[in-house]
Amino acid sequence: MSLFDGFHAEKCVLCGQCLHQCPVMSLPIDLAREEVKRLSRGEKTKRALSKCTSCFACNLFCPEGANPAQRILDIWHEKSVHEGLPVRAKYFIPDSPLNFRTYVLEKLPADEKALVESWEDESPCEEVFYPGCNVITVPYLTRTRLLDGVNIRGSLSLCCGETYYRTGQYEMVAKAAARLSAWAKKLRIKKMIVPCTAGMNMLQNVLPKFGVHFDFEVSHMLPWLLARIESGEVKITNPLNQTVTIQESCYAKMFGDEFMDVPRRLLEKMGATVVEEELSRERALCCGIGGGFSHASGYHPLDVTSATIRSLRQAGKTGARAVVVYCAGCLQMLSVGQIVYPNRLPIYHLLELLQIATGEKPERRNKKRARLMFKGVARHQMPKTLSKKRFFMSDLY
Repeated sequence: MSLFDGFHAEKCVLCGQCLHQCPVMSLPIDLAREEVKRLSRGEKTKRALSKCTSCFACNLFCPEGANPAQRILDIWHEKSVHEGLPVRAKYFIPDSPLNFRTYVLEKLPADEKALVESWEDESPCEEVFYPGCNVITVPYLTRTRLLDGVNIRGSLSLCCGETYYRTGQYEMVAKAAARLSAWAKKLRIKKMIVPCTAGMNMLQNVLPKFGVHFDFEVSHMLPWLLARIESGEVKITNPLNQTVTIQESCYAKMFGDEFMDVPRRLLEKMGATVVEEELSRERALCCGIGGGFSHASGYHPLDVTSATIRSLRQAGKTGARAVVVYCAGCLQMLSVGQIVYPNRLPIYHLLELLQIATGEKPERRNKKRARLMFKGVARHQMPKTLSKKRFFMSDLY
């Protein structure tokens, strides 16, 4: 049974283990049980509905397979339909004309703008590398020999709908699914490589539940890179010889321990030693953006910032010399977080470290990109933080 089938009320025994083991809330068992009872009745909760980052860990912790995360998403969906969202949330809505990604794209250096424009090619292509929303705002990551010969195709309008799903905006997920399906059919895609676990999860596990069927193979970039190293096609010539810690992607846990081992095996091949964070693998904290996902938060900058700082602080406690991410969104979130919480740990995308280990010099534009993102939030979202105005998703279509 899928972790994304929806909430199974008949299976929930109100044991509270989901919220008791939650890495974000870790509620005492008595309070966890009370919160679950409130959720089951659709009542206001003390913490669950406002503090959940929709990382879906609770679905794994539920001993009965009830999928409690979906209950929270359902309630958020109902609230957004009837109450709307605070106007500050609009800056993080993918279909909003002005949002944090469109702001960045307009101000990209000319070389990166040209890259993104080239990816909009819609001529038939059987095997594509789908950048998703996150890589499109840091396209410099793709300028590496490691991706030579790869056909990168996509645009900002072809979002997989992941943030919509994690905030309970189901109607918008359906629209994203339809757009992506039509695009894939136009290109006649047979195989897709994705650099983002969120995108892979949406394509494989979530979007098919919104009325679309993808008849092409979907695989993640990390196993693809590991296979190339193990075959000798990619050679490690400059071992890293340093300790690193990993910021886990929220969706990696959905593909099991074997998948979560892959970035660790890659780092080992590169000569790095991984020091695990206190909360890691299936119990890992979100990079920070999930702190603003709840209906009550509506992407409040203080909620997002505090969640990001918590992740940065945890990384700092490991004593590692660098933080490694394998999600471009995590790279951006943690880099922005370091503007307000400078823990001095360099943050690398795993692709950048592999460049170094194979003798390439990565471009390392994450700090400049973080400052650009922070400027956009300060200019276009923060002034609306205290506004009582609200909007509905239906306003966007």
